[in-house]
Amino acid sequence: MRNILVASLFLGMVGVSCPVAAVEEQPVVAGSSAVAEPSTKAAPFAIIDSVTISAEAFNQAVGMGVRQRFYHGAPPEEEVAKFQREVGESLVDRVLLVLEAKRLGLKPNQESIQKAIAEYDKRYGDSERYKANRETMLGPLIGELEDRSLVEQLQAQVRKVPPPSLADVKAFYNANPEKFTKPEEIEVSLILLKVDPSAGSEAWEQASQEAHAIMAKLKGGADFAELARIHSGDVSAENGGKMDTLHKGTIASEAEEAIAKIKPGEMTDPLMILEGYAIFRLDKRSPPRKVSFEDARERATGLLQRQTSEDAITKLKAKLRKSTAIHINEAYYKPLPK
Repeated sequence: MRNILVASLFLGMVGVSCPVAAVEEQPVVAGSSAVAEPSTKAAPFAIIDSVTISAEAFNQAVGMGVRQRFYHGAPPEEEVAKFQREVGESLVDRVLLVLEAKRLGLKPNQESIQKAIAEYDKRYGDSERYKANRETMLGPLIGELEDRSLVEQLQAQVRKVPPPSLADVKAFYNANPEKFTKPEEIEVSLILLKVDPSAGSEAWEQASQEAHAIMAKLKGGADFAELARIHSGDVSAENGGKMDTLHKGTIASEAEEAIAKIKPGEMTDPLMILEGYAIFRLDKRSPPRKVSFEDARERATGLLQRQTSEDAITKLKAKLRKSTAIHINEAYYKPLPK
């Protein structure tokens, strides 16, 4: 089988980055936390029908995936073990889909392939290393692009499912209330005494004192909207502090927690947030509510059709796995935690 991820290898050879991904110089292999030297003599990772996925291809895919998913640092061993299996299953699925596309007589879209190659030439044509290696790797690169084209065409065909019936849409709507429930909404008013986050403790203490002084006036019966217009540094000041309708997660967590403890008409104590000191008044709280079917029908139809399309792909893969001889060398996987 042509080498998986050969496009990445190609552009790795010429010393440029590419949209496919960069190649891991020292592939991660199972059974050790250390990297291993790639070997052309290694047993293949998998054999699907008559197609072989080499150990090198598997290691390259895992290496790239680890760098992309766990870019923040070295992942725990158990996470790598799970991820290796994800990559392995994905590589096997891809081969199965390519084989099925060929069985159905699909042909690669040569026009899109030539456009992709032209884009590579345009993007990296000034690189001397690209020029030196282009002809050597062009054949495998075209093969990789052809396989990608076949998979895309097959998936597009499989995803063409008929529109769901009204009865199915209603059943989907009723079975997934969380997808059609509007979250809690709150309407609040705000007085914000702005402080530069980098300001010294003196500025923050002054803002705290002013906020507590304003709070005392509010408790004494002063008009919230009037004080907001005078003192608040938020854009809502011109509206008497009245903000747009808010949902969970749209304001600072400390403010959200404080507002959750009060009733409409009540105010929070002065709160220190990133922007300064704030006083919130809860004006209205609307509990979560399920959207009516008539209002949700269009969205429910789209969600169900998308789910049905994805289910069709999943079923095809399962069918191909049952009907195809597949051998995976699990020695390349790290052991899963018990």
